Amino acid sequence: MHRVLRIKFNRRNFLRIALGASLPLLTGCAAHRETHDEQFAETMFDFKRDDRFKRPVLRTVSGSGPAVVLLHELQGLSWEDMLLAHRIADEGFQVYLPVLFGTVKENSVGFGYFQSCVSGEFACSKLSARSSILDWLEEVCTRVSDDTSGGRIGVIGMCLTGTFPLALLHDRVQAAVLCQPSLPFTALVGRPIGAQKTDIGLSVKDLDVAQHSNVPFLTMRYAGDPRCPQERMAKLRDLFKQRLADIELAGEGHSTLAGNFNASAFTETIQYLKVRLGSKSGPIRMNLAKLDGKDCEITADGNWRAV
Repeated sequence: MHRVLRIKFNRRNFLRIALGASLPLLTGCAAHRETHDEQFAETMFDFKRDDRFKRPVLRTVSGSGPAVVLLHELQGLSWEDMLLAHRIADEGFQVYLPVLFGTVKENSVGFGYFQSCVSGEFACSKLSARSSILDWLEEVCTRVSDDTSGGRIGVIGMCLTGTFPLALLHDRVQAAVLCQPSLPFTALVGRPIGAQKTDIGLSVKDLDVAQHSNVPFLTMRYAGDPRCPQERMAKLRDLFKQRLADIELAGEGHSTLAGNFNASAFTETIQYLKVRLGSKSGPIRMNLAKLDGKDCEITADGNWRAV
């Protein structure tokens, strides 16, 4: 059952709710494929609850290698995000899934918007704003790192959480994947407009943390996706230069690794994670990812290099 939302009824929240009502029609996250519980019924039992946290965190049972924290999308921790976690675990990783809002298996853009943007801890429309959910995610990353020998972990953000991995970069987070970053956006049209297009959804302080890190990272989007505008990706390339390799996929999909799963982008994500987290040696040449528009590889020391 969905938890009951207690939202103070005033003119401001009425407008936000009215705007949010348009999201299922206007936001690409709503275009996820229909998924039946029966199809993944057996998969469900491969997760266990990590009881050390004040809110739910799931962990794959099958993985045994380096740790990856997977941050779910606007529609909630859906079956498709859980399926992605299993795909990553099958490649030799322990995958942690923090439930950022809602309940496990939730798959609703409308509920997700209310729970995250209206009554939750996400700054969904403001420029250069910090989402307070990052305070808890910092704790999650620290504890997950404590579970691993050597402490090196990776973080994958998607859609609503797309740029969050940058705010979490520190000595322990040594790999970051940014999938279709969508904050900030305007609910009325279901996409970024105006100055939002070049904003990357982080506070000035969080951006400073990211820029003082030396961790190279991977970004990806569909070329025809207005929810993750090309102006935002260009801004990221301008800010991080040789630390950023990006994948631009043909088509008008949105969810690169989940709802609109792209197998080639997934393969390059896994190659990047394995080299950065020490389970595979580089160099490995990328087929899709580009470094400043040029073909590139992830080197033996885990950096990007044009080839």
